[in-house]
Amino acid sequence: MITHDELIKIARLAKLSIDDGRADALLREMEGILSLGEAINNVDLSGFDCTAATETARLREDIVKESLPVDVILKNAAEKRDGYFVGPATGGRIE
Repeated sequence: MITHDELIKIARLAKLSIDDGRADALLREMEGILSLGEAINNVDLSGFDCTAATETARLREDIVKESLPVDVILKNAAEKRDGYFVGPATGGRIE
């Protein structure tokens, strides 16, 4: 299934450090996970219609309604700019 070297390579790619004492236990755990995935992969779904649930689902009617005014929505905002909420930066800058 998975070799010791492959486990070490996966750990290195994930930037994880694994000592040799823990590697054997992790190898057994990963083999169990992979065998479970293989068992799921071998399930015969040929008689199963995966779209059946969506065909019978009852959805509510999509009704367009008037939204709240922007000043009401932003009334309690800690910081706002140009009609939008201002929050903390989450990474790269969008120009």
